[in-house]
Amino acid sequence: MTCYSFDKKSSLFPSPEDMPGPGPYYTCLVSMFDLESFPFDYALYFSTDHDPGEGGIWLYVCNGNPLVPANWLSYEDAGAAGHFDHVANKPAFNPIHLDNVQGTGHTETPHARVVDGAVHMTYHKNGIERTQRTMLATSDDGINFKRLHGDEDSVVLTYDIETDAGDGHTGYFRWSINPFPGIAQKYAGYSLHGGSDNYYSAIWGSDDAISWERLDILTPIEGLAVDDEDMILIWHEIDPDSIRPLGNGEFVAIAGVGSRASGGVARITELYEIFLAGDGRTLTRQSRKILPVGAAGSRDTEELSSPTSIVIDGITHLIYVGASEGGSGNTILGATGVLDTSALPDPLPEADRRRHIHKS
Repeated sequence: MTCYSFDKKSSLFPSPEDMPGPGPYYTCLVSMFDLESFPFDYALYFSTDHDPGEGGIWLYVCNGNPLVPANWLSYEDAGAAGHFDHVANKPAFNPIHLDNVQGTGHTETPHARVVDGAVHMTYHKNGIERTQRTMLATSDDGINFKRLHGDEDSVVLTYDIETDAGDGHTGYFRWSINPFPGIAQKYAGYSLHGGSDNYYSAIWGSDDAISWERLDILTPIEGLAVDDEDMILIWHEIDPDSIRPLGNGEFVAIAGVGSRASGGVARITELYEIFLAGDGRTLTRQSRKILPVGAAGSRDTEELSSPTSIVIDGITHLIYVGASEGGSGNTILGATGVLDTSALPDPLPEADRRRHIHKS
Protein backbone atom coordinates (compact mmCIF):
# COMPACT_ATOMS: atom_id res chain seq x y z
CA MET A 1 0.00 0.00 0.00
CA THR A 2 1.20 3.51 -0.83
CA CYS A 3 0.09 6.99 0.24
CA TYR A 4 -0.52 8.10 -3.34
CA SER A 5 -2.71 5.76 -5.43
CA PHE A 6 -3.02 6.56 -9.15
CA ASP A 7 -4.97 5.35 -12.17
CA LYS A 8 -3.43 6.04 -15.55
CA LYS A 9 -5.58 7.83 -18.12
CA SER A 10 -5.19 8.44 -21.84
CA SER A 11 -2.88 10.78 -23.71
CA LEU A 12 -4.09 14.38 -23.53
CA PHE A 13 -3.36 15.40 -27.12
CA PRO A 14 -1.15 14.34 -30.02
CA SER A 15 2.39 15.63 -30.16
CA PRO A 16 2.52 18.91 -32.09
CA GLU A 17 3.16 18.14 -35.74
CA ASP A 18 5.83 20.82 -36.09
CA MET A 19 7.72 19.87 -32.90
CA PRO A 20 11.09 18.19 -33.45
CA GLY A 21 11.49 14.62 -32.23
CA PRO A 22 11.21 12.89 -29.91
CA GLY A 23 8.35 15.23 -28.99
CA PRO A 24 7.13 17.12 -25.92
CA TYR A 25 9.25 17.31 -22.79
CA TYR A 26 9.30 18.86 -19.33
CA THR A 27 5.61 19.59 -18.83
CA CYS A 28 4.48 22.26 -16.36
CA LEU A 29 0.77 22.60 -15.51
CA VAL A 30 -0.11 26.08 -14.25
CA SER A 31 -3.35 27.26 -12.66
CA MET A 32 -4.17 30.57 -14.34
CA PHE A 33 -7.07 31.71 -12.15
CA ASP A 34 -4.89 34.44 -10.62
CA LEU A 35 -4.11 35.96 -14.03
CA GLU A 36 -7.38 37.72 -14.84
CA SER A 37 -6.58 38.45 -18.48
CA PHE A 38 -5.86 34.80 -19.32
CA PRO A 39 -8.97 33.27 -20.94
CA PHE A 40 -8.40 29.67 -19.75
CA ASP A 41 -8.29 27.84 -16.42
CA TYR A 42 -4.97 26.10 -17.02
CA ALA A 43 -1.85 26.47 -19.12
CA LEU A 44 0.53 23.67 -19.99
CA TYR A 45 4.02 24.84 -20.90
CA PHE A 46 6.46 22.28 -22.32
CA SER A 47 9.52 22.20 -24.53
CA THR A 48 11.42 20.17 -27.05
CA ASP A 49 13.59 17.33 -25.77
CA HIS A 50 17.34 17.96 -26.23
CA ASP A 51 16.75 19.50 -29.63
CA PRO A 52 20.02 20.01 -31.56
CA GLY A 53 18.50 23.21 -32.98
CA GLU A 54 16.92 26.14 -31.17
CA GLY A 55 14.18 24.15 -29.40
CA GLY A 56 11.42 26.28 -27.94
CA ILE A 57 8.61 26.43 -25.40
CA TRP A 58 5.10 25.41 -26.46
CA LEU A 59 1.76 26.37 -24.90
CA TYR A 60 -1.50 24.41 -24.75
CA VAL A 61 -4.54 25.69 -22.84
CA CYS A 62 -7.50 24.13 -21.05
CA ASN A 63 -10.86 24.99 -19.54
CA GLY A 64 -12.31 22.45 -17.11
CA ASN A 65 -10.78 19.15 -16.07
CA PRO A 66 -7.17 19.06 -17.32
CA LEU A 67 -7.26 15.27 -17.79
CA VAL A 68 -10.11 15.39 -20.33
CA PRO A 69 -8.46 15.43 -23.78
CA ALA A 70 -11.35 17.35 -25.36
CA ASN A 71 -10.71 20.28 -23.00
CA TRP A 72 -7.29 21.05 -24.50
CA LEU A 73 -6.47 23.46 -27.32
CA SER A 74 -3.15 24.31 -28.87
CA TYR A 75 -2.15 27.95 -28.66
CA GLU A 76 -2.73 28.19 -32.43
CA ASP A 77 -6.28 26.81 -32.21
CA ALA A 78 -7.10 29.02 -29.23
CA GLY A 79 -5.85 32.03 -31.14
CA ALA A 80 -7.81 31.12 -34.27
CA ALA A 81 -10.96 30.92 -32.14
CA GLY A 82 -10.38 34.48 -30.94
CA HIS A 83 -9.51 33.73 -27.32
CA PHE A 84 -6.43 35.97 -27.41
CA ASP A 85 -7.88 38.80 -29.51
CA HIS A 86 -7.59 41.07 -26.48
CA VAL A 87 -3.78 40.88 -26.78
CA ALA A 88 -2.63 43.29 -29.49
CA ASN A 89 0.85 41.90 -30.06
CA LYS A 90 1.34 38.20 -29.56
CA PRO A 91 3.20 35.17 -30.94
CA ALA A 92 1.73 33.95 -34.22
CA PHE A 93 2.17 30.29 -33.30
CA ASN A 94 4.10 27.84 -31.13
CA PRO A 95 6.74 27.88 -29.83
CA ILE A 96 5.62 30.95 -27.94
CA HIS A 97 9.06 31.55 -26.43
CA LEU A 98 12.54 31.30 -27.93
CA ASP A 99 15.46 33.02 -26.22
CA ASN A 100 17.71 34.27 -29.00
CA VAL A 101 19.49 36.84 -26.82
CA GLN A 102 21.72 34.91 -24.44
CA GLY A 103 23.54 31.63 -24.90
CA THR A 104 23.35 29.16 -27.77
CA GLY A 105 21.32 26.12 -28.73
CA HIS A 106 17.92 25.15 -27.44
CA THR A 107 15.48 26.95 -25.14
CA GLU A 108 14.06 24.14 -22.98
CA THR A 109 12.73 22.86 -19.60
CA PRO A 110 10.16 25.53 -18.66
CA HIS A 111 8.68 25.77 -15.21
CA ALA A 112 6.16 28.49 -14.41
CA ARG A 113 3.65 29.85 -11.96
CA VAL A 114 1.72 33.08 -11.40
CA VAL A 115 3.59 35.41 -9.02
CA ASP A 116 2.08 38.79 -8.09
CA GLY A 117 -0.07 39.01 -11.22
CA ALA A 118 2.55 37.83 -13.73
CA VAL A 119 3.74 34.47 -15.00
CA HIS A 120 7.32 33.78 -13.95
CA MET A 121 8.87 31.14 -16.20
CA THR A 122 12.31 29.64 -15.75
CA TYR A 123 14.05 27.68 -18.51
CA HIS A 124 17.60 26.82 -19.50
CA LYS A 125 19.96 27.38 -22.43
CA ASN A 126 23.42 26.29 -23.56
CA GLY A 127 26.53 28.35 -24.12
CA ILE A 128 26.43 30.53 -21.02
CA GLU A 129 29.74 30.64 -19.16
CA ARG A 130 30.68 27.48 -21.09
CA THR A 131 27.75 25.55 -19.63
CA GLN A 132 23.92 25.54 -19.32
CA ARG A 133 22.16 27.94 -16.98
CA THR A 134 18.61 28.58 -15.79
CA MET A 135 17.16 31.95 -16.78
CA LEU A 136 13.91 33.78 -16.07
CA ALA A 137 11.32 35.47 -18.26
CA THR A 138 8.04 37.02 -17.14
CA SER A 139 4.69 37.69 -18.79
CA ASP A 140 1.65 39.80 -17.93
CA ASP A 141 -0.59 37.79 -20.28
CA GLY A 142 0.83 34.26 -20.23
CA ILE A 143 1.91 34.29 -23.90
CA ASN A 144 4.39 37.18 -24.38
CA PHE A 145 7.49 36.60 -22.29
CA LYS A 146 10.21 39.15 -21.61
CA ARG A 147 13.62 38.18 -20.30
CA LEU A 148 14.21 39.32 -16.72
CA HIS A 149 16.83 41.91 -17.70
CA GLY A 150 16.10 42.37 -21.39
CA ASP A 151 19.33 42.17 -23.37
CA GLU A 152 21.37 41.90 -20.17
CA ASP A 153 22.26 38.73 -18.25
CA SER A 154 19.03 37.03 -17.14
CA VAL A 155 20.53 33.97 -15.42
CA VAL A 156 18.96 33.33 -12.00
CA LEU A 157 20.74 30.11 -10.90
CA THR A 158 24.51 30.16 -10.91
CA TYR A 159 27.54 29.00 -8.95
CA ASP A 160 31.33 28.99 -9.14
CA ILE A 161 32.58 25.89 -10.95
CA GLU A 162 36.08 26.52 -9.57
CA THR A 163 34.98 25.91 -5.98
CA ASP A 164 31.69 23.97 -6.14
CA ALA A 165 30.76 20.49 -7.34
CA GLY A 166 29.59 20.17 -10.93
CA ASP A 167 30.32 21.80 -14.29
CA GLY A 168 27.97 24.77 -13.83
CA HIS A 169 24.80 23.32 -15.36
CA THR A 170 21.75 24.60 -13.41
CA GLY A 171 18.95 23.54 -15.77
CA TYR A 172 15.82 21.49 -15.13
CA PHE A 173 14.68 23.85 -12.38
CA ARG A 174 11.31 23.09 -10.76
CA TRP A 175 9.99 25.38 -8.03
CA SER A 176 6.87 26.44 -6.12
CA ILE A 177 5.64 28.26 -3.06
CA ASN A 178 7.73 26.85 -0.24
CA PRO A 179 5.85 24.18 1.76
CA PHE A 180 8.72 23.46 4.18
CA PRO A 181 8.88 25.10 7.64
CA GLY A 182 12.63 24.48 7.76
CA ILE A 183 13.26 26.78 4.77
CA ALA A 184 12.98 30.49 5.53
CA GLN A 185 12.27 31.75 2.00
CA LYS A 186 8.84 32.08 0.35
CA TYR A 187 9.73 29.88 -2.66
CA ALA A 188 11.75 26.68 -2.94
CA GLY A 189 12.90 24.51 -5.82
CA TYR A 190 15.26 21.84 -7.14
CA SER A 191 17.60 21.94 -10.13
CA LEU A 192 20.42 20.08 -11.79
CA HIS A 193 23.83 21.05 -10.41
CA GLY A 194 26.32 19.97 -13.04
CA GLY A 195 25.73 17.93 -16.19
CA SER A 196 26.83 14.51 -17.53
CA ASP A 197 26.11 11.16 -15.89
CA ASN A 198 27.99 12.08 -12.68
CA TYR A 199 25.75 15.01 -11.92
CA TYR A 200 24.48 16.58 -8.72
CA SER A 201 21.23 18.33 -7.91
CA ALA A 202 20.60 21.35 -5.70
CA ILE A 203 17.86 22.85 -3.55
CA TRP A 204 17.27 26.62 -3.74
CA GLY A 205 15.25 29.23 -1.86
CA SER A 206 13.97 32.70 -2.80
CA ASP A 207 11.77 35.43 -1.36
CA ASP A 208 10.70 36.87 -4.73
CA ALA A 209 11.10 34.03 -7.29
CA ILE A 210 13.87 36.11 -8.90
CA SER A 211 16.93 36.04 -6.64
CA TRP A 212 17.71 32.45 -5.63
CA GLU A 213 20.04 31.19 -2.89
CA ARG A 214 21.46 27.69 -3.08
CA LEU A 215 20.69 25.87 0.16
CA ASP A 216 22.48 22.55 -0.41
CA ILE A 217 24.01 20.34 -3.09
CA LEU A 218 22.47 16.87 -3.34
CA THR A 219 24.31 13.77 -4.55
CA PRO A 220 22.32 11.02 -6.33
CA ILE A 221 23.27 7.66 -4.75
CA GLU A 222 22.24 4.35 -6.27
CA GLY A 223 19.86 2.42 -4.03
CA LEU A 224 19.46 5.16 -1.42
CA ALA A 225 15.85 5.13 -0.18
CA VAL A 226 14.69 3.25 -3.32
CA ASP A 227 13.97 -0.45 -3.89
CA ASP A 228 16.45 -1.00 -6.73
CA GLU A 229 20.20 -0.82 -6.20
CA ASP A 230 20.69 0.46 -9.76
CA MET A 231 18.23 3.37 -9.46
CA ILE A 232 18.65 6.89 -8.08
CA LEU A 233 16.28 9.51 -6.76
CA ILE A 234 16.27 12.33 -9.33
CA TRP A 235 15.88 15.38 -7.10
CA HIS A 236 15.22 17.79 -9.97
CA GLU A 237 12.35 15.50 -11.05
CA ILE A 238 10.37 16.27 -7.89
CA ASP A 239 6.93 17.71 -8.64
CA PRO A 240 6.93 20.66 -6.22
CA ASP A 241 3.15 20.98 -6.36
CA SER A 242 2.72 17.39 -5.13
CA ILE A 243 4.43 18.04 -1.78
CA ARG A 244 1.96 17.42 1.06
CA PRO A 245 2.37 17.45 4.86
CA LEU A 246 1.87 14.18 6.73
CA GLY A 247 0.95 15.92 9.98
CA ASN A 248 3.99 14.61 11.83
CA GLY A 249 6.57 17.11 10.59
CA GLU A 250 7.28 15.05 7.46
CA PHE A 251 6.21 15.55 3.85
CA VAL A 252 5.41 13.27 0.91
CA ALA A 253 6.13 14.21 -2.71
CA ILE A 254 6.05 12.69 -6.20
CA ALA A 255 9.45 12.32 -7.86
CA GLY A 256 11.22 10.52 -10.66
CA VAL A 257 13.46 7.56 -9.84
CA GLY A 258 15.56 6.15 -12.63
CA SER A 259 18.76 4.78 -14.04
CA ARG A 260 21.74 7.13 -14.27
CA ALA A 261 21.81 8.81 -17.70
CA SER A 262 22.18 12.29 -19.16
CA GLY A 263 21.39 14.22 -22.32
CA GLY A 264 19.05 12.49 -24.76
CA VAL A 265 20.16 8.97 -23.77
CA ALA A 266 17.28 6.54 -23.18
CA ARG A 267 16.81 5.49 -19.55
CA ILE A 268 14.24 3.82 -17.32
CA THR A 269 12.39 6.28 -15.09
CA GLU A 270 9.32 5.64 -12.95
CA LEU A 271 7.38 7.77 -10.48
CA TYR A 272 7.77 7.25 -6.74
CA GLU A 273 6.51 8.85 -3.56
CA ILE A 274 9.39 10.12 -1.45
CA PHE A 275 9.39 11.26 2.16
CA LEU A 276 11.14 14.41 3.34
CA ALA A 277 11.79 16.25 6.58
CA GLY A 278 10.79 19.88 7.04
CA ASP A 279 14.04 21.10 5.49
CA GLY A 280 13.09 19.75 2.06
CA ARG A 281 16.22 17.62 1.63
CA THR A 282 16.53 15.16 4.52
CA LEU A 283 15.07 11.77 3.53
CA THR A 284 12.95 10.23 6.29
CA ARG A 285 11.54 6.98 4.87
CA GLN A 286 11.96 4.42 2.12
CA SER A 287 10.48 5.64 -1.17
CA ARG A 288 7.71 3.63 -2.87
CA LYS A 289 6.80 3.19 -6.52
CA ILE A 290 3.41 4.69 -7.41
CA LEU A 291 3.44 4.70 -11.23
CA PRO A 292 5.53 2.06 -13.05
CA VAL A 293 6.45 1.88 -16.70
CA GLY A 294 3.63 0.59 -18.88
CA ALA A 295 3.09 -2.75 -20.58
CA ALA A 296 4.45 -3.49 -24.04
CA GLY A 297 2.80 -1.30 -26.64
CA SER A 298 1.90 1.51 -24.24
CA ARG A 299 3.18 5.09 -24.47
CA ASP A 300 5.24 4.88 -21.29
CA THR A 301 7.10 1.58 -21.60
CA GLU A 302 10.47 3.18 -20.82
CA GLU A 303 10.02 6.41 -18.94
CA LEU A 304 7.59 8.43 -16.86
CA SER A 305 9.10 11.87 -16.30
CA SER A 306 8.33 15.54 -15.68
CA PRO A 307 5.44 14.99 -13.24
CA THR A 308 3.29 18.08 -12.75
CA SER A 309 0.04 18.13 -10.81
CA ILE A 310 -2.86 20.07 -9.38
CA VAL A 311 -5.49 19.08 -6.81
CA ILE A 312 -9.14 19.52 -7.81
CA ASP A 313 -11.87 18.56 -5.30
CA GLY A 314 -9.45 16.39 -3.38
CA ILE A 315 -8.25 14.47 -6.46
CA THR A 316 -4.68 14.84 -7.68
CA HIS A 317 -4.64 15.43 -11.44
CA LEU A 318 -1.19 14.41 -12.65
CA ILE A 319 0.35 15.07 -16.04
CA TYR A 320 3.63 13.45 -17.09
CA VAL A 321 5.69 12.61 -20.17
CA GLY A 322 5.77 8.98 -21.24
CA ALA A 323 8.63 7.70 -23.39
CA SER A 324 8.77 4.65 -25.63
CA GLU A 325 10.41 3.44 -28.85
CA GLY A 326 13.94 3.57 -27.47
CA GLY A 327 13.49 7.12 -26.25
CA SER A 328 12.38 8.33 -29.68
CA GLY A 329 8.70 8.88 -28.91
CA ASN A 330 7.35 11.18 -26.18
CA THR A 331 3.67 11.50 -25.26
CA ILE A 332 1.89 13.74 -22.74
CA LEU A 333 -0.15 11.45 -20.47
CA GLY A 334 -2.35 11.80 -17.41
CA ALA A 335 -3.34 10.00 -14.21
CA THR A 336 -5.71 10.67 -11.32
CA GLY A 337 -4.89 9.86 -7.74
CA VAL A 338 -5.86 10.14 -4.11
CA LEU A 339 -3.68 10.63 -1.06
CA ASP A 340 -4.04 8.50 2.08
CA THR A 341 -1.31 9.03 4.65
CA SER A 342 -2.44 6.33 7.07
CA ALA A 343 0.04 3.68 5.89
CA LEU A 344 3.63 4.93 6.01
CA PRO A 345 6.77 2.94 5.18
CA ASP A 346 9.44 2.24 7.75
CA PRO A 347 11.74 5.12 8.68
CA LEU A 348 15.20 5.23 7.14
CA PRO A 349 18.18 4.57 9.40
CA GLU A 350 19.62 7.81 10.75
CA ALA A 351 22.87 7.19 8.86
CA ASP A 352 21.07 7.24 5.50
CA ARG A 353 18.86 10.29 5.97
CA ARG A 354 21.46 12.90 5.00
CA ARG A 355 24.06 10.72 3.30
CA HIS A 356 23.27 12.34 -0.06
CA ILE A 357 23.93 15.92 1.07
CA HIS A 358 27.20 16.98 -0.48
CA LYS A 359 29.96 18.18 1.79
CA SER A 360 32.32 20.67 0.17
